[in-house]
Amino acid sequence: MATVLKRNGSKYWCAVWRDAHGKQIWRSTKQTDRTKALADALDYERADKLSGAGSFVEAQARKIVNDIMERAGTGDALRNPITADWLKDWIATKEAHKAASTAVRYKQIVDEFVKHLGNRARRPLSVIVARDIEGFLAKRKRAGCSPTTINMDGKILRTAFNKARREGLITTNPAEAVDLPDKDSVERGTFTPAEVKMLVDSAKGEWKALILLGYFTGARLSDCCRLAWKDVDLTQGTLTYIQRKTGKAVTIPLHPELQTHLEKLASTDKPEIFVMPGMADKGPGGRHGLSESFKGIVRKAGIDLQTVQGGGDRKISRRTFHALRHSFTSALANAGVAPELRMKLTGHSSESVHRGYTHHELAVLKDAVSKLPSLNSAD
Repeated sequence: MATVLKRNGSKYWCAVWRDAHGKQIWRSTKQTDRTKALADALDYERADKLSGAGSFVEAQARKIVNDIMERAGTGDALRNPITADWLKDWIATKEAHKAASTAVRYKQIVDEFVKHLGNRARRPLSVIVARDIEGFLAKRKRAGCSPTTINMDGKILRTAFNKARREGLITTNPAEAVDLPDKDSVERGTFTPAEVKMLVDSAKGEWKALILLGYFTGARLSDCCRLAWKDVDLTQGTLTYIQRKTGKAVTIPLHPELQTHLEKLASTDKPEIFVMPGMADKGPGGRHGLSESFKGIVRKAGIDLQTVQGGGDRKISRRTFHALRHSFTSALANAGVAPELRMKLTGHSSESVHRGYTHHELAVLKDAVSKLPSLNSAD
C-alpha cells in the first residue's frame, strides 16, 4: 500500500494497512517532525510488504521496530540477547549469590546445554523452544544420568528461562512445557553405632574426624569439610556453622567423643583455618571425589553398601556419607529425643528457631546429643 500521512494535533499518523473490508488502519507515529514520521511510515509499509510476501522473519521485524524506537528518541531498544551470552551472564549471578557447590552444578548444566544447542546457542534467546530442552534431557538420559539428576537439570533450566521471562526477554518459558521424570525413590540407609566405629577404625588421617563429624552432628558432607576452627567452641562444647544448602545457622553441642577428638587435633602447634585443611577444597562428586572415597572406606570396613537398582543400569548405594546424617537423626529418635529438638540439631526448622539460643535451650540440646550411643561401647 502507498504511504499516507496525516496530521492529528501536533503528531503525524500514518495508514499502516487495510482491514478485511479494505478500510485503512491508522497508527500514530508519535512524531511531530514530518520527515521522521515519514520514515516510520515507510518502515510500516516495508513490514506490510514482507508479511504479504511470506518472507517476514523475526530478525527483520526486530530491526524495523528498533529503527522506529531509535528515531523516537526514547533511548530504548528491543532486548533479544544471544542465548549463550545470556545464560553465561545468568550463571555469573548465581556464582555471586549461591553456595560454591550449587553454582558449580548450575554452570555444569548450562555449559552442557549450550554445547547441546550447537549453532542454535548463537541465536537469540527467543528462538529456544521446548524441543531443545527435551532433546537435551533425552541426551542426558542416554548418557546414563539418573531420573533425579535429569529432574534437577530440567529445574535448573526452568529457573534460568523463568528469569528471562520475568525480564520480558521471552513471553513463555520453554522449559515449563517439558515433563520432568520422577526422582529416584531410593530410601537412604543408616549405620549402627558399631558400624560407625568400624568406619572410624578403617579410616585414615582426616577421614576419622570427617566421619565423627558426620555422625555426631548430622551435618552434610560439604559443611563438614569446610568446618573452621573459629566455628568450634571447645570451652562451651559447641560448634556453630552456616548450612551451605539453606543458609541457616545451626548450633550443635559436641558429643564427648567428638570433643575429645577435636581437642587432640587442636593441640597441634600448626595453626590452621580449617579443622580438616586437606578436605576443605575437595568436592564430593566425580570418580575421585569424597563420596567415592567414603564408599571405599565402607568396603574396607566390611560393611554392606546396600546397593540397589536405580534408573537404567545405574546402581545406587543407600549408604553414602549422607547416611550418617540419617543415622544421627535416627539415633536421636531411638533415644526418645523430641522431634522439635531433632529439627533444631539438623537445621530443618525455620530460621527463627535458631535465633538467640538461651542457656536453657543449649542445656536441653546438650542433653539430647549426650543420648547418642557411644562408639567406644558399641558392640
